[in-house]
Amino acid sequence: MNKNIEFYTNTQEAYDSIPHPMPASKFIPKWFKNLRPELKDVSTIKRCVPFLDSLTAGYIIPLWQDIHFETGYEKDNTPFINYSWPVNLISGDTPLSEHSWQQIEGSDISKTPLGQYPIKFNNPWVIKTPPGVSCLFTTPMNHFETRIKLVDGIVDTDTYYNNVNFPFLWNGGDGEFLIEKGTPLAQVIPFVRYDFNKFNVKPLDHDKFGKVNRTLGTTLGYGYRKYFWHKRKK
Repeated sequence: MNKNIEFYTNTQEAYDSIPHPMPASKFIPKWFKNLRPELKDVSTIKRCVPFLDSLTAGYIIPLWQDIHFETGYEKDNTPFINYSWPVNLISGDTPLSEHSWQQIEGSDISKTPLGQYPIKFNNPWVIKTPPGVSCLFTTPMNHFETRIKLVDGIVDTDTYYNNVNFPFLWNGGDGEFLIEKGTPLAQVIPFVRYDFNKFNVKPLDHDKFGKVNRTLGTTLGYGYRKYFWHKRKK
């Protein structure tokens, strides 16, 4: 049985001309790479293993072509958002299309000016996973992208052999913005489906809790990494 996640483009032309999905570890932001482990004797997030694990989890689908956004207000104070792109050679679909804002009516974001303009990226990739494996699609975690927020979604990609598109909301404010081809757009995190409906709520196990904290107290730092963290398999 094939245990790999697989990405397929709709056409050979797309395969040859657009950036391919890659492991998220290949898209670590430059600011994080340049961050020193310590600043003025204080450890930075560079040493936070949970931060790095979420940053590198799964795969990244990069934006497949440049998109230009222009946002602002009309003379009557009505907000607008316009977008354009180079000639699309990828497929018959345009890279962006619109949703009705009523689909998120009543949410807090729908009450903001651009919350009434949900848009979606028409993803050119079909994702296939082994039986029993679904995928979480989200904005790349810990990249701190402030302009585009994908609407998070989980898809059973083992049976849904189809393009998974990415609805999003614009958070970039007013002005003109170029989101360049290759920008990390969506993080794809495969996971094995389990039934987590059964759960327990209990008082804390103080013996187990104390053992963990006593172990942490034996080292000057990096206790979680040394004693509790599991190295990720590549």
